[in-house]
Amino acid sequence: MTRYERFVDRVTSLSAYAAMLCVVLMVGHILLEIVLRNLFSRSTFLLEEFVGYATAAAAFFGLGAALRDGELIRVGLLMEALGPIPKRFVEGICALLGLTTISFLCWFLIRTVMRSWERGTTSTSILETPLWIPQSLVVIGLVCFGLQLSVHLLQAVTGRLPEKADPSLHPEQQDT
Repeated sequence: MTRYERFVDRVTSLSAYAAMLCVVLMVGHILLEIVLRNLFSRSTFLLEEFVGYATAAAAFFGLGAALRDGELIRVGLLMEALGPIPKRFVEGICALLGLTTISFLCWFLIRTVMRSWERGTTSTSILETPLWIPQSLVVIGLVCFGLQLSVHLLQAVTGRLPEKADPSLHPEQQDT
């Protein structure tokens, strides 16, 4: 495994932990709302907004780990029918197309984040959350996914694609 692949694996692992943290925070906020509403007839009035932000963040933060661990939806029937060289070619083309799409999306979203920052755009809730914060989380998740896609492309080009990643074994634990 190259130094770049190890670096991306660490970034992907951190991103996956951030996704898990988002889920834990969502559950905690929901439980807090249940207690506040049922025992004290109160509310934070922020549940829908924060759970929405955390859901988006968790989804985007988890993309890189899902790709690394072979958990993204794939057309397995087609891939199994291909030989090793055509499979590498198809994987490489798909990774390149995905990387191109992610790059364009990141470029667009970074412009949106910058516009939100410059204009001071906030949410309409009582907290008036600066929108550049949740938007930035989506961009960070996409960048992590893009890095993992670049590793996938590198592995396809060099012929080192894993057959099916075992979720219990991260790439740094596998022999290559």
